[in-house]
Amino acid sequence: MASSKHNGEPWHTLDREEMGGEVSSLIRSFKDEQGGRRTRYVRNLELYEGRTMGDYSARSYMGDGVSSVALEMDRLRLVRSAVSHAVSSIYAPQKPKPQFQTIGATWEMRRKAYRLDRICEGILNQRQGRWINVWAFMADAAVDAALQGAAAIKVVANTELKRIDHKLVPLPDLFVDPAEGRNPLSLFQREPVDAEKTKKQWPKAAAKIDAASPYSWDWSEGITSPRAAKVVELQYAWRLPISADEPGRWCAVINGEVLEEGEWTAPAFPFVFLLWEPHRDGFWASGIADEGSFIAENCGVLDDRLMIRELIASKTQVFYEKESIKGDDLALNDAYVAIAVEKGAMPPVVSQVPAFAPQDIQFKDGKVREFWDAIGISQVSAAARREQGLSSGIAIMTLNDTKAGRQLIKAQRYEQAYVDLAHQYVWRLRELAAEDPDFAIRWPGKALLRTVKFADNDIEDEAFSVSVAPSSALPHDPAGRQEMVQQMYRSGLISQETARSLIGWADIDSELNVENAELEFVDLQIERYLDAEQDTWDAGEYIAPEGYIFNKIQALRRFTSALFRARIDQAFLPREEREKAEFNISLLTRFIQELDGLIKAEMAPPPGPPAADQVPAGTPSGPAPGPDQMAAPPRAA
Repeated sequence: MASSKHNGEPWHTLDREEMGGEVSSLIRSFKDEQGGRRTRYVRNLELYEGRTMGDYSARSYMGDGVSSVALEMDRLRLVRSAVSHAVSSIYAPQKPKPQFQTIGATWEMRRKAYRLDRICEGILNQRQGRWINVWAFMADAAVDAALQGAAAIKVVANTELKRIDHKLVPLPDLFVDPAEGRNPLSLFQREPVDAEKTKKQWPKAAAKIDAASPYSWDWSEGITSPRAAKVVELQYAWRLPISADEPGRWCAVINGEVLEEGEWTAPAFPFVFLLWEPHRDGFWASGIADEGSFIAENCGVLDDRLMIRELIASKTQVFYEKESIKGDDLALNDAYVAIAVEKGAMPPVVSQVPAFAPQDIQFKDGKVREFWDAIGISQVSAAARREQGLSSGIAIMTLNDTKAGRQLIKAQRYEQAYVDLAHQYVWRLRELAAEDPDFAIRWPGKALLRTVKFADNDIEDEAFSVSVAPSSALPHDPAGRQEMVQQMYRSGLISQETARSLIGWADIDSELNVENAELEFVDLQIERYLDAEQDTWDAGEYIAPEGYIFNKIQALRRFTSALFRARIDQAFLPREEREKAEFNISLLTRFIQELDGLIKAEMAPPPGPPAADQVPAGTPSGPAPGPDQMAAPPRAA
């Protein structure tokens, strides 16, 4: 869609003076045209919150908001229960970590990929506003994915704080041209921002920012009551590159004026989209509220009718002769219906009619099960009830696999979202490194923070790929996970240390700090030897294995595993690179050989008594003399 005053020219081809007005015009047009998306978004919020919402702003939560109309939409709160269970069972149990791989790269390139793993881990562990890390932030974003059908996570390079920030953007504030179908090349966003903070970021546009109208969610007039800060609308537009030789474009606009613009070289928008049920055509998706709200409303209507019938049938009728009871006493009997009869008359016989038959309850329960079946979530697991007749972990694992089958693809989408996050981190880190060539990122170790300079570890997009371990197929309930880990340990597939880490019990780690510190030191030495450069390596930097290493077998196993992995990497390197990697492998080999010598020395049998032919001449034979048989020492003269 393009404005006619530019003769149909796309917004990204216009000059700076015309681009701002065109982007503002497009966003206003899309917002009016796609008002149904905003209406549906608010309706789903009302179903989830159980209150009337004027819009999707924080302002709508400040009033009373609770009304019978909103509660009757989902009387049993089935939608909220289903969303909470989806988040807790599909998304929250996972803690994916991206892994970088290189193909046919140099030894230094492979080590850079390893350090990129640690850089991503450091970003994932950073606090994100109210959330302690990115995993907690993503679990909160998963509520939007399950409820609304999609969660839009914006990854931002914060040049002021020199870090990566994450923002959860409401879907009605994002727009694509529906004519572009599933894979649009342009994306538009409107965002409320603090006017004073924005003027500090773009001081040349201070006049335009001051003249901008207050931000409005629904194009209505802004609130006229006093506000602590002025909030205005900041608009963004992105155009993806057509090819490597034709970069895209992006801009930031306020009040029709471009604040900043430039080339956009990343092959994706600065968003990660977590989808629930993608539309078969188009960019967006459907959520639990879209799939099950109609059935949930029907269940609420049935429950309301049964409640009314129960109230009517529970009324107890009491008959009394006229003028035999004081009126004030009758007023206290709210649980009864008092009926006056003539004196001497026989009270009528009243038949007690049940409020509802068992079939009525079964019908309502059937409708509730229909809701859970429609959204593909087990009602039993959502209610935290244990299936009858299941006692073994194997049975629980099998049942969970059956129940989670429909949701496995959603769990896999959650894992893939972290792959997208890893790519976004690399692109945003390049922006920070362009501002500050010495920009460094921290990642947490077991006991301290480590830093690495990003510019020294950047890799071209074509030289690496990202994957995430498929943890979605593993059981997340305690019984199922414990049974699986025990089976792998009994069959010899994993070690005791790996079994403890797979179970994921934090208290075990806290009780094994000594062993964890030792293994962390061992891993640190492996990294030092793999990153060593022969030209700058000093012989005194080598640290030989100490005899007081408690778990020498485990240390030997870790060094041996690193050696084999280095041999595998070396096999695919060019000749010059293979020779360069041989120095790193020699350091690992030296450590392994010395550690193996310590282990063999400890396992050697203790020395026994000397052989007969090795006894010195003159040594008496027979049993040793007792204390009373020993000769007294000679006296001094």
